Amino acid sequence: MTVDSYVFCPLEPSAYLGRLTADSTSFMQLLESQPLDTPVATCGDWDLAALATHVGWVHRWATVAMQTAAMPDRGAVERPASQDELLDWFTAGTANLLETLSDIDPTGPTWHPFAPPQLAGLWPRRLAHETTIHLLDAQLACSDKQGVDAVMASDGIDEYLTVTLPRVLVGDGATSPTTTLHIHCTDVEGEWLIVPSPDGLIITREHAKGDAALRGPAGALLADLWGRRGALGDIDIAGDTDVAASWLAIGGN
Repeated sequence: MTVDSYVFCPLEPSAYLGRLTADSTSFMQLLESQPLDTPVATCGDWDLAALATHVGWVHRWATVAMQTAAMPDRGAVERPASQDELLDWFTAGTANLLETLSDIDPTGPTWHPFAPPQLAGLWPRRLAHETTIHLLDAQLACSDKQGVDAVMASDGIDEYLTVTLPRVLVGDGATSPTTTLHIHCTDVEGEWLIVPSPDGLIITREHAKGDAALRGPAGALLADLWGRRGALGDIDIAGDTDVAASWLAIGGN
């Protein structure tokens, strides 16, 4: 993959920590107030407990990766022994994560399974957006839909394209379309052109014509790219609708 420029934290690091703190708190509130067996339709056969376990596990796994600067060993992260322990387990893991993120040197070493350099500065942004998209899953399941800040959503689109999407296409074996896609936020700044090449994706941040184009509010675009179609409103599709559908079908985890 090549990108016209890559910055670990386009926003201030405090913005990512603030978003991660707020979204984790909202997640905990849902765990306290909603049945843990609530189905989460956007995550296959998961219920709220399974979704929270996934998010809490990611928080703890990333914390170990930052603290050791190495790939965590199998079994390095424990899951809660029962649903009765889920909230306390989630809360403790998130607190440890936030403390670790507050203390990291962004230029220091870490381990992660993504294309950008192995530097700890990747984690605040990655974990903030990971938590945001799964909070959206939980809110949709619990009929508690909220919005996503437009600036943060635009940054989330950029992070999806430059960090998550290449891993899904390579690590998870998803099929990469051979066509070009333009993405255009209509409420805040944010435009991207994706061009497949033999060496991976070429991503530029520009106003350009693709075989298809997605236009809409940043939050709606972010949700649709992650496979949560229509969760935050409708988007406009221009050009070849089959091309657009092939890109939107990739989604994420």
